[in-house]
Amino acid sequence: MQMVRVPVHIRAQNGAVGGTGEVEYAKPSLRRRVWKAGVLVLLGLGCGILLLPIPLIHLFGVMFFLAMCALAARRVSSRSVLKGARGRCPSCKAEARYFVGFGGRRLVFPIVTSCPRCHISLELEPATSGDSLSEAKGACPTAHATWIALDGTLH
Repeated sequence: MQMVRVPVHIRAQNGAVGGTGEVEYAKPSLRRRVWKAGVLVLLGLGCGILLLPIPLIHLFGVMFFLAMCALAARRVSSRSVLKGARGRCPSCKAEARYFVGFGGRRLVFPIVTSCPRCHISLELEPATSGDSLSEAKGACPTAHATWIALDGTLH
């Protein structure tokens, strides 16, 4: 699994700007994504089969199976997965690691989190736009395979 770090600008809910940091995301292989999706489908199938003989409750089992299939499809289609974020809060100026999920969330900007010290809501956005990122290919060795789509996803 390839790990990539992207510099970000941090903006606080109270309007304070100027915080900087970085977001770390992974690019899991197709094999790994299919494996995790398969586990989700099997979990949904197992619960669905267990609830099938129970009258009326079996409907929840069917819905659970369908929901797990939808999550599995989303897992397979996620090419970049958010792993972590850290930086300086523009409100309290504290350096911290930010909670961005348990490691399975798709990378889509802006990333919304909060400061663990002052508990203010933060938005993390990429420090470079798609145009300046493509210009920096020669200057920055980590920018060679990274670009930002119109929907905000990083590729």
